[in-house]
Amino acid sequence: MIPGKTLFKPEYSAELLRIAEGDLASAKELFSVTRSGRLENVAYLAQQAAEKALKAALNHLRIPFPLVHELGVLVALLPDDKIPPGGFDLSELNPFATVRRYEEPSADLSKTEVEAALSSAAQVVRWAKDFNIEV
Repeated sequence: MIPGKTLFKPEYSAELLRIAEGDLASAKELFSVTRSGRLENVAYLAQQAAEKALKAALNHLRIPFPLVHELGVLVALLPDDKIPPGGFDLSELNPFATVRRYEEPSADLSKTEVEAALSSAAQVVRWAKDFNIEV
C-alpha cells in the first residue's frame, strides 16, 4: 500500500457507489423542495456523490487513494483513459465539502449553479456505473 493512501476490499466499491447514488438522490430531492434553506447543502450532497463515485471507481480499479475531499486529487490518480466527465473541473465542487459548509456565503448561490453541481455529480455517478461495479 502507498503511504497516506488507502485501498479497501474490492466489494467496498459497490457500497461506495450505492452511497453515492443515495447522496445524489438526496441532493435532488432537497433541491426540489421549495422552502427556505441553504442551497449549499444541496451542492454539498452533490460534491459527496461525485467524491464517493470517484472513490468507488478508484477502488474498483484497485488504485489506492487518500481520504480527502479534493476531487482533483482523486481525478489525478486515474489513468488518462479513465478520466470522468468534467475531469479536473470537478474541483469546483470542493468548496461545498469544506468552507461553504461552515460559513455564510459572501454571495448567494444561484439555482443555476446548484443545477450545474447536480449535473456534474450525476455525470460522475453514471460514469462510475459504467465500470459495471456490482451494486
